[in-house]
Formats: sequence, structure tokens, C-alpha cells
Amino acid sequence: MPSNKNNSHSPKRKKHRRKKSLMLSGGDINNRIVELLELADKTIKHDVEMAQKYALQARKLQMKTRIKFPSEWKKRFCKHCKTFLYPGINSRIRLSSTNKVVSIKCFNCKNYTRIPYYQKLEDKNERNH
Repeated sequence: MPSNKNNSHSPKRKKHRRKKSLMLSGGDINNRIVELLELADKTIKHDVEMAQKYALQARKLQMKTRIKFPSEWKKRFCKHCKTFLYPGINSRIRLSSTNKVVSIKCFNCKNYTRIPYYQKLEDKNERNH
């Protein structure tokens, strides 16, 4: 009796293949992230949805490659809903002199993010001790 391969009783296994990742260096990817964020910053005044798409692309690229955002762009995302923030359009920024805190309110999720600031390094050392 001839054996038929189609009627075999063993289940077929799927082959897992990795997707080919971008063959870019860390500097090129970092430049692309900054380029996308600058583009989002320019277009948010005219088209908020398109700016959010640019920022989302930059964030996905950053997460995929595990590269940290540059420091000037890090605080431009809401910590709660991950929305790209632009002061006056979709966020409000307040400075509190008594608490030494920058308070950022996101209009999308209505949550606050508080970031401490210090005028001098000595003030920071006093708060820590």
C-alpha cells in the first residue's frame, strides 16, 4: 500500500519567521525619530490628527528599537494616554513656585503630570536631605 503524505496523522506546524528589521544604525533611527517629532510639532497647529500620527510613528519606532527619546521631546507625551502634547492646543502648563512643580494638564484624558524643578542645584540637594 503506497503511503500518502497528505493523509499523515501528524499535525502541520507553522514556521515562525522573524520579520527583517530595519538595517539602520542607532544614529539614523534617532535622527528619524527627531525628524518625525519636529514634523508633528510643525503640523499640530493646522492638523492635530496628522500631528498625532507623526508622533505615534516616532513613538512606535522608539519602542521597537528601544532607543530613548531625546530629553527635549520626552515630556511632550502624556504619561497616561500617550498623546503628543502641544501647549495651548491640547495641554495646559502651569508653574507652581510654592511646590517647585511644573504641572501639565492633558485635555485628552484630563489628567495631570507633575514634574519637579529646581532653580539651583543646592535647592535640589536640600529637598533630598
